[in-house]
Amino acid sequence: MSDLALTAYVKTTAALRQLVTDLAAKRERGADALEYIGMVVLAAIIIGGVFAAARTLDLASVFSDNAGKILGKE
Repeated sequence: MSDLALTAYVKTTAALRQLVTDLAAKRERGADALEYIGMVVLAAIIIGGVFAAARTLDLASVFSDNAGKILGKE
């Protein structure tokens, strides 16, 4: 193989490896962002569910009923 062909081969191989590395890094950054968004959405769903449950459940009456049972006033 001539020096010119060897040089071209090495440069082409290095460029292709760099391209693959760059594409993999971009793909990883996109996956990180997607995972972060997924965690935020999941947290919002959980918090929304807790608030919805708290709105439909009268916590004051639940606590007073249970306190009455514990203290024997019922």
